[in-house]
Amino acid sequence: MSIFPTRASGSAEYSAASRSMPSRSAPGRGLAAVAGLSLLAGLSSAVVGLIGQAWTTTRSIEKAALAAALADGTLVPPSVPGGTVAQQQLADHLVHVRLPQGDGVYRPDGSPPGTDVDPSDRPLTLVMLGDSTSVGYGVRTADELPGVIIARGVGAHLDRPVRLRSHGLTGARTADLPRQLELCFADNPDIVVILVGGNDLRDRVPPWRSAAQLGLAVATLTARGIPVVVGTCPDFGVITAIPQPLRSVLSTWSLRLAAAQERAVDAAGGRPVALARLVSPQFVGHPDLFAADRFHPSGAGYGRAMQVLVPAAIAELDGLNPPDSQVDHPLSA
Repeated sequence: MSIFPTRASGSAEYSAASRSMPSRSAPGRGLAAVAGLSLLAGLSSAVVGLIGQAWTTTRSIEKAALAAALADGTLVPPSVPGGTVAQQQLADHLVHVRLPQGDGVYRPDGSPPGTDVDPSDRPLTLVMLGDSTSVGYGVRTADELPGVIIARGVGAHLDRPVRLRSHGLTGARTADLPRQLELCFADNPDIVVILVGGNDLRDRVPPWRSAAQLGLAVATLTARGIPVVVGTCPDFGVITAIPQPLRSVLSTWSLRLAAAQERAVDAAGGRPVALARLVSPQFVGHPDLFAADRFHPSGAGYGRAMQVLVPAAIAELDGLNPPDSQVDHPLSA
């Protein structure tokens, strides 16, 4: 999920790279809208207070995220592969943090792309779809990327090389999955991992609608015989950068979305993994698991999440496991 808005000259909209919190020119969007307009009736003092908190939170998270990106020298124009002209034009106005690149073929021993792979050993193809969490926003090295950790874990367990392809987009909502699926199918994937949902909260998408969109995407994949693993929405209640009572409201919404996602994914034949239950509690009292913006996971935080996603991916692919392969999967700390 993207968490800091950067306004373009002459535009009041946000880019796909940075639309997770409301700007002062759009108080009806983002966390303020989620916390106030969607849950509380009327313009009460409580709503006004939550909106004020959302603005303050936006400024602090934005400042931290931009400071980290400027320090790294990683502010670059984003691209939206396969996006509409309007999406790309909007993205061109704004900055996007360049993430470490991890796509490529990983040998069973975990060797990175660029090393020799036996041409007779067809790699399995892992495709990552979703929002900023699917592409590892917040990490500093390619080894920390969620897709890289999963690729190495799957490759070691199945004793097969794994090709990683990432089509997630920072700031994407679940509604962006059909566009990502078009790119995904061109890769002829053997397994797909989806991490999405946080930005649907940002844009006040009803949980049932967001879950239905996710279920449709999963069903489209499973109908083609492609295994799917979905990490459901984490608990926003563990993000201390969001003040109370806004944090509690968002926690309720994120857990409601996670439950709806789990039902939809299961019904569509995918494998849901409840990150809010299995991973989010581990973040409490551990600031090292958060990136510099105090919102996204750090490399160590993604590593914790992958400890439950890697086994799920292996379980989905285990039917392809050679009978004599009993290699354990390595996990990031």
